Amino acid sequence: MKVHPSKKKGLSPLLIAQFMGAANDNILKALLGFAVVKGGMWAGSLGQGGQGLIALCLFIPFVLFSGWAGPLADRYSKRTISVFMKWVEVPLAIAAGLGFATNNFWFAGVAMFLLATQSTFFSPAKYGMIPEIVPEHNIARANGILNMTTNIAIIAGMLAAGILSDQLKLGDIQSKRLPGIVLYLVATIGLLAIICLPKLASMNPKIKLPKNPFSTYIKTGGEMCKTALMKVSIAWAFFYLLATVVLLLINELGPLLQVSDSMVSYLLASVGVSVGFGSLMAGFISRGIVRLPLSKYASLGMAISVLYAGIAPVSYGNIMAALIALGFTAGLYAIPLQTLIQTLPESGNRGQVLATSNAISFLFMAVGSLLYWALRPLFGDSPQYIFVVCALVGVLAWGVTMRIHLPDESNDTI
Repeated sequence: MKVHPSKKKGLSPLLIAQFMGAANDNILKALLGFAVVKGGMWAGSLGQGGQGLIALCLFIPFVLFSGWAGPLADRYSKRTISVFMKWVEVPLAIAAGLGFATNNFWFAGVAMFLLATQSTFFSPAKYGMIPEIVPEHNIARANGILNMTTNIAIIAGMLAAGILSDQLKLGDIQSKRLPGIVLYLVATIGLLAIICLPKLASMNPKIKLPKNPFSTYIKTGGEMCKTALMKVSIAWAFFYLLATVVLLLINELGPLLQVSDSMVSYLLASVGVSVGFGSLMAGFISRGIVRLPLSKYASLGMAISVLYAGIAPVSYGNIMAALIALGFTAGLYAIPLQTLIQTLPESGNRGQVLATSNAISFLFMAVGSLLYWALRPLFGDSPQYIFVVCALVGVLAWGVTMRIHLPDESNDTI
């Protein structure tokens, strides 16, 4: 009799901790994004397209430090790493809240950078422990559940950010204190959850930590190039590049659609909901087998969805419909690739592979941030046309997935 992954001891605490971490990250990121666009409390602080620079600061730590995070996750217990990082998150959440309470943009920005650094070290541990706490035949389904709950957290974070942003515009003391209170409570719940994880053994206690974090990428990346892992990681990274540009663009649609930040947050939430459903559907379709064709077909679905958003008559309903379709196909696209990244490496190198894959993904997200920063001024009062550029990213993702060929023992048929 198969054990449903959500009932496997250890997965539930991870799901709760990941939920809270993702919620906090998105509350802070979205709040800062709303704050620097037209009508925000720090409007114009970074110029037009300034959201791209904020996102860049969020992604840089993952590129710089993942080379240390991966070996740490292999050398030490992934539970130990996870608990420590959740302890670190609490004071950083308080610091971010102080930035809003004191109307200090740079204080909040530095806190976000440090929270991103904390997430960098948590990431390979949380994803790497899934094969350790879930039966192999249930890994794809567990990934689907993890992605679904993560995207629900993203939804909650974005909705909360929209509400908090509207409150911040009131300008009173109590409203400015709200972000800090929310960030602290969410971080504390995540800490309490992660403590409940079962004990996990170190997978490779003899591994040496590199003095140069980029040496991990070079060495591991070279090994990944000998297998399908590098192409899989690049395909996975295109998912995040597309998501970066789309989410930054959505934050700018308020004036165009003539809606409040709360209404914009519903658009952001629609992406999260649909990605969650797409991820869950991919997990159930997989049934213990990697269904790579899902990614191949879904990449075209992503391209068509954003193309429609860019060329259809501008309306809240059209944008919402396109984003729902985009999210669902993106969820179908991501799960087979994520499962391959977790299952193709040997257990002793899994953390390094995940760290390198994460670094590639965040490098693509950094590129997406810079791309948005460069494109935004070109489109003036018609930012929706950036969706057309996003369609080209979807086509590139399709091209990469079509070149992935799995080992003979892998099943890539639907």
